[in-house]
Amino acid sequence: MEIHGYSIRRSINSDVFVSNCLIDLYAKSRYSARASNVFETMERRSVVTWNVMVANFVLNKQELEAIRLITTMQAHGEHPNSITFTNVLPAIGRISSLFHGKEIHAASIRKGFSFDLYVSNALMDMYAKCCCLHMSRNIFKTSAKDEVSYNILITSYSQSEHCLEAMDLFLEMARVALKHDIVSFTGVLSACANLFAIKQGKEIHGFFIRTSHSHIFVANSLLDMYTKCGKINIARRVFNQVPDKDVVSWNTMILGYGMLGEVDVAVDLFESMRDSGVDYDLVSYLAVLSACSHGGRVERGLSYFNEMLARDIKPTNMHYACMIDLLGRAGRIKEAVEIIRELPNEADANIWGSLLGACKIHGNIGFGRWAAKHLFELKPEHCGYYMLLSNMYAELGKWEEANETRELMKLKGGRKNPGCSWVEICDQIPAFAVGEKIEDTCWDHPS
Repeated sequence: MEIHGYSIRRSINSDVFVSNCLIDLYAKSRYSARASNVFETMERRSVVTWNVMVANFVLNKQELEAIRLITTMQAHGEHPNSITFTNVLPAIGRISSLFHGKEIHAASIRKGFSFDLYVSNALMDMYAKCCCLHMSRNIFKTSAKDEVSYNILITSYSQSEHCLEAMDLFLEMARVALKHDIVSFTGVLSACANLFAIKQGKEIHGFFIRTSHSHIFVANSLLDMYTKCGKINIARRVFNQVPDKDVVSWNTMILGYGMLGEVDVAVDLFESMRDSGVDYDLVSYLAVLSACSHGGRVERGLSYFNEMLARDIKPTNMHYACMIDLLGRAGRIKEAVEIIRELPNEADANIWGSLLGACKIHGNIGFGRWAAKHLFELKPEHCGYYMLLSNMYAELGKWEEANETRELMKLKGGRKNPGCSWVEICDQIPAFAVGEKIEDTCWDHPS
C-alpha cells in the first residue's frame, strides 16, 4: 500500500504494468474490493489486466463475477486467451456450473486453445467437479498429458464408484515414465481404502517408502486406508512413526478405533490429542462422539457434547445425528426425540435415519413412523428407509402395513440395488453380483 501511494504521488499508477501488478497484489492479499477499485480507475487495459481481474475474483471466491467478467471483457473488444480460460475454469468447477463450463469449452475449441496443456487440465478438473467424469476422460484421451492430468483423474476416480480406474491410472503413470507425486499417492490410497484393497495398499505403501520422503498427507492417507481395511495395528505403527502429527492424523485414528469398538483407546487418543496441544476441531468431536456411540458410552458422549455447547462450538447436523444414534442405541428414544424437537436447524436425513435405526432396534413403531415420514419426504427414492419401516411392521405382525410400505417404495421409484462382492485374482479386483461369471480368471498385471 505504501508503494501504491508512492506510485500515485509520482503519477505512474496509470501505467498499465503497474496497475496490473497492483491488482495482482491486492487480489493475493485478499483485498478484492481494492483490486476492483484499481481496475475501475484504469484508462487503458490489456488482456493481462482482464486475466488478473478474473484471477482476483476466482481467488476471492467470487465465482459468478469471474464468469460475468469474461462476457464484459469481450464486450469491450478484448479477446480471451488460454490464460483467461485457465483462470476461470476452477471457478466454474467450484460452483459445478456445467452450462458455463461447456460454453468455455466450446470457446476454447473455436479459438484453438483446447489442446493447450493448461487449458485441457483445467477442463478435465472442471468436468470432474461437475460429476462428468466421462467428459474428463474424453479430454484426457485426446490431449497432451503431464503428471497433473493423471492426478486430476486419479483423485476424481478415487472419490467415485470407479476406484479401480484410479488404480489403473496410477500404474499407467509409471509405464509412460511420469513421476508419482504426493497427489498421486494420496489419490490411489484413497481408492484402495474405498475398495478395501489391502494388498495393493501395502504395495503402494512400500513403493512410496522406496521412492519418496515422508509426507503428512500421504501418512494420513495410509492411516485412512489401514483403518478402513480393519488393520488398526498397522495404522497405529504408521501413526507412531509420524513425526509431526496434525489434527487429521489424530481424527483418523480416533475414528478407526471407534469403528472397531475400542472405545477406551479412542477416548484416550482424544484426550492425548488435547494434551499435545493440537488444535482439534469439529471433526475431532464427531470422531469421539461416534466412538462413544459405537461403544455405548452414553454418559461420556453426553459430556463431550455438552462440552461443545459450553465452549460455544456450534454442532453440525452430523454431531446431532451422532447424539441421536448414541441415545437411540441405549434405548433412550424419548431423549433423542427431545433433541430433534429442540434442534436449531432443520433435521436432515442423517438425523432422521439415526432415529429410525434406533426405533428398529427397540421396536418403537410410533416414533419409527414419524422418522420414516420425514425420510420419505427428504429421500423418496432411498429404498433402505422403506425396508426398515416394512421390517418393523413385519416383526410386529402388521403384514398389511408392511406390504403397503413396500408398495409405496415401488410407487416412489425406490429400487434395492443388488449386492456385489470383490475378489482378488492375480492382483486384479473384479466386482461381481449373484449369478455372474468371470470367463478369464487371470489377467496380466499392468505394472
